[in-house]
Amino acid sequence: MPAKKIRRSAVLALALLMAAAVPVRATTPPTFTVIDSIRPGADGSYAVDSSTSVVFGDYLYFEADGGTTGRELWRSNGTTTERVTDINPGAGGISPWGFKELGGYLYFFADDGTTGEEIWRTNGTMTERVADVYPGAPSSWPSSPQVLGNHLYFVADDGTAGYELWRTNGTTTEIVEDLNPGSASSFVDSVRPIGSYLYFQANDGTNGYELWRTDGTTTTLVSDIRPGADSSYPYGFTALGGYIYFEADDGIVGDELWRTNGTTTERVADIYPGPNDSNTDDFTVLGSYIYFEADDGTTGDEVWRTNGTTTERVTDIDPGAGSSNPRDFTVFGDYLYFEADDGTTGDELWRTNGTTTERVADIDVGSGGSNPEAFRPLGDFLYFIADNGDEDYVYRTNGTVTEQVPFPDAGQYVSCDCYDTALVALGGRLFSTVYSEATGNEFAYLDEPTYVLPETNRTGGENSAWTIALSALALVTLAAGVGLRRRAGVAQR
Repeated sequence: MPAKKIRRSAVLALALLMAAAVPVRATTPPTFTVIDSIRPGADGSYAVDSSTSVVFGDYLYFEADGGTTGRELWRSNGTTTERVTDINPGAGGISPWGFKELGGYLYFFADDGTTGEEIWRTNGTMTERVADVYPGAPSSWPSSPQVLGNHLYFVADDGTAGYELWRTNGTTTEIVEDLNPGSASSFVDSVRPIGSYLYFQANDGTNGYELWRTDGTTTTLVSDIRPGADSSYPYGFTALGGYIYFEADDGIVGDELWRTNGTTTERVADIYPGPNDSNTDDFTVLGSYIYFEADDGTTGDEVWRTNGTTTERVTDIDPGAGSSNPRDFTVFGDYLYFEADDGTTGDELWRTNGTTTERVADIDVGSGGSNPEAFRPLGDFLYFIADNGDEDYVYRTNGTVTEQVPFPDAGQYVSCDCYDTALVALGGRLFSTVYSEATGNEFAYLDEPTYVLPETNRTGGENSAWTIALSALALVTLAAGVGLRRRAGVAQR
């Protein structure tokens, strides 16, 4: 065989083997399966019907109403659905919320009907109250849970020091600092763990609501951005390149974009010149930039970005002074996806990579707007909820094709106050909630087939698709090499 033909055969074999090793992608969206086992029948359990659902281990944990126990803590993996515990026995319920994982436990806030709303934890088998911060029946009203190191930090009132920052490791629960001494409250808010510190805003009774941080041992005022008793109200803390970016008001130029590295705190830009608020919000990192929404006073509320040196408007989606009001920024692939209104088609799904900004789909065709929300990347797709002009349904997009995900029966649609947890992913399984006359409000799940792929690295073992393909390729290459050497030897003779 001529050498050229041998090389062509090797290349063809390589192409065929590589194609065989690539998994086949699903061309149609998977169908939801509805689970009606918590409260069977037309009375719904309203499972996953709030902002209180979270993945912990192999289960999705959430609150649900079983009909006799009130709203208690449940869990499901789609196959097994069970109540974790009945914290407030009887029909009272506890409405658990504020879930955070720490050290093999899921921490949350709940009211057992005796000690008020306090901090609890579970490992799925054992459930216990961690501490009664405000002893007795009054609630400590814990909030703002965040994990830093080996502790869960939260804001609570013990009845003595007011609302201050607390922490627990499950054994010891203690106040971190009484920033506003005595019974007055510092009202810690906008708590965000970044690096080895917890950043937040608080009022120490002297400087107003300003920027603070703690590592659990030392708590310090990072900067009094608006000197004196007036407040700068910093919030939206987001890390990029050694700095923490946020919005604050120094009392001179209004709410604008700021940053700090813990030592130096400075205004990044005066986007809306003069004593006006640019109302920056939704800080999200994509590549080497932080993207956010802002109003420069000329083009309305649009998409902006900064790398700390250059701050610029990315695009003017609603041309002129109108605002597109972009929000719910979510990174998927190389793009930032979000909801926006171009002034013509209503609130629809858009995306940008900083260079190209485009509408992905007009789901509610015309000027109505589908109001897409609850974006959840899973496999090769970005799932979200949108209104097609009739009801809310689940959709998915890969940036090129956008399609509705079917429910199994007619008359089923999404109906909940789910906020950011309307869609929750557990591995390759996506959970949502669905309403129908037959089942009421219950939850449902689907399996995204593109989430799990054949092994494509050395961890796949000797029988993985990739290993087999590479082995076969090595044999083909060896055979081709032998053939070429033989041809060369014949030619030399």
